[in-house]
Amino acid sequence: MTREEAKEILSAYRHGTDDEKDPLFAGALALARQDRELSAWLAESLAFDQSVRRELAPVSAPPDLRDTILARRKIIQPTPWWNPRLSGRQMAAAAAVFIALGVAALWAGQRPPTFAEFRGDLAELSWGSGPHVQAQAANLHDVREFLATQGVATNFAVPPVLAESRVRGCSLVTWRGQKVPVLCFNTEGKHLHLVVVDRTQFPDAPTETPETDRNGSARTASWSKDEHSYVLNGLSTHAFVKQFRKDKRWDWGG
Repeated sequence: MTREEAKEILSAYRHGTDDEKDPLFAGALALARQDRELSAWLAESLAFDQSVRRELAPVSAPPDLRDTILARRKIIQPTPWWNPRLSGRQMAAAAAVFIALGVAALWAGQRPPTFAEFRGDLAELSWGSGPHVQAQAANLHDVREFLATQGVATNFAVPPVLAESRVRGCSLVTWRGQKVPVLCFNTEGKHLHLVVVDRTQFPDAPTETPETDRNGSARTASWSKDEHSYVLNGLSTHAFVKQFRKDKRWDWGG
């Protein structure tokens, strides 16, 4: 097992749980005990996970959630509509179920998209088969000029560590009918994409404290600042923490 393979496995490891007895993690943990660099990476990854758990700990489900769910009317399994022995009451019940399903399907088609859906879609679209960089740029000023010509807002903030990195350019992807800018950076030999979107269209937009999620072998980090929300992808967990967390604080200024 290589160090990178061990990192992939240990990225899902939960310290203090039955994962410690799971054979899936045994080899990777054994390698971490022997490999100083892997051990340091694991310690930093676990510390990051612990900080996220502390942030989420105060969030709890409504106290009456269980009673509310249990108080709801139970769904009656209707007899198939083609059964000739259906009574009038049964036919009415079956019709009500079909109407309810139709309304639910219509609502699902009209409901606003969630940020989680946006994040997953854009992580794929930004690395898709389309033009990787539609407009080459030497700096963020050039990027903003290009976006302005496309009718896209340019008053977004870029984290300082990215603003100081080498800008490769920008592209636009279309998501549910709207243009979404994807900024391309090179930093410390790593290729990163920063996606910018209007946060007001997502009721579940992230806060200024970053949220992380896995996209293939890389992590995405999402946060909001002022009227925009952002998705950064292309980083491993270790590189993400190393670059954007300074003095135990997230560095999203700029």
